[in-house]
Amino acid sequence: MAGRRRYSLGILLLVFLIGFLIGAILIYASAQSGWINVGGTMPSIELTFVYGSEKQKWIEEAKEGFERWFESTFFVDVKCNFIAMGSKEIITQIVNEQLRPVAISPAASIWIPYLNEKWRETHGGMIVDEASCKPLVVSPIVLATWNNSFYQQHPFKGIRDLIDIALNDPDGSDGVLKYGHTNPRLSNSGAMIILIQFAAAAGKEPGELTIFDLSNPLVQQRVRVLEAEAIQYGESTGFFGDWAVEGGPSTISVFAVYESVVIAKSRAARQAWGDSLIAVYPEEGVLLSDHPFAILNAPWVSPLQVFAAEKLYEYLMRPEVQQAAQKYGFRPANPDVPLDPLIFSPERGVSAVIPSKILSPPPGFILENAIIAWDAVRNRGVK
Repeated sequence: MAGRRRYSLGILLLVFLIGFLIGAILIYASAQSGWINVGGTMPSIELTFVYGSEKQKWIEEAKEGFERWFESTFFVDVKCNFIAMGSKEIITQIVNEQLRPVAISPAASIWIPYLNEKWRETHGGMIVDEASCKPLVVSPIVLATWNNSFYQQHPFKGIRDLIDIALNDPDGSDGVLKYGHTNPRLSNSGAMIILIQFAAAAGKEPGELTIFDLSNPLVQQRVRVLEAEAIQYGESTGFFGDWAVEGGPSTISVFAVYESVVIAKSRAARQAWGDSLIAVYPEEGVLLSDHPFAILNAPWVSPLQVFAAEKLYEYLMRPEVQQAAQKYGFRPANPDVPLDPLIFSPERGVSAVIPSKILSPPPGFILENAIIAWDAVRNRGVK
């Protein structure tokens, strides 16, 4: 028995030494190739990670802990260049090579096929393995509304109900329905909600939409009816949510945002207006802002940078880091982390269980054409 233990310990020690030697060789080779910097006593890796600005507070909070953990575990200094940016802008800057990140995390998976299509058009090939993308945190797109001031009088269940209300309502600020969402050319939440709007108008799901649906005059007219009630197209979801809550029920009655915005703003809304801000999960289904983590297959990304990015993903999926994301209104992507019932509760305007079907995103060219179609039906009197 003792001999077997010594044999097992010997095998473990051998595996450790082999792993250590491989790591040392990789670091040496990377330094010779210019993939890492060697100065002073400790080599360093530069890790540029560009992510959707919605999760900036959480990512910045996790950044320092990751740097300390990586250095103490691998004896390599990782220089983290973390950049918060709108999802559409992330794609544009990568395709134009204005940014050369190692890894990205746009707000939703709908942007990954779009990035690959744009990269294929300009460079050839695919820059992201779509099958390898994994969510970091989750927040569904919802229709935020004021419980007493609007919902009790107009208990709508989704987009089709809002279109019916809009059909019998004066346009814009003169009617009872004052609607809004962010500009889909600038913001992920705006892109997500217009996909749901066009799908609802066509009687389909977003993943089933075709170019014909988006150009169909009957479909466009139904979306136009709802867009005529729009009083604001925000530039970013966070600022749009701030504006809506500051303005209160008399300014806007229904607005499309992430569930996390409702959670973050629920207490301020109640204190300011004596009314509850609640999330309506569209009965047609919800698209998830699932914040996919993707490592780029690009010529500027080294094997050691890939390794560092993989470790960043693993760190962000740690239970304690996922738990910290919940205070910012995000659902954990790690299935081993339970929802905090004090955060995901009716008191914060949301449901712990998402009551609507989770919808699949469409291909990138459908997203692009949906934005073009929205330009044809948007309220021209609104910025």
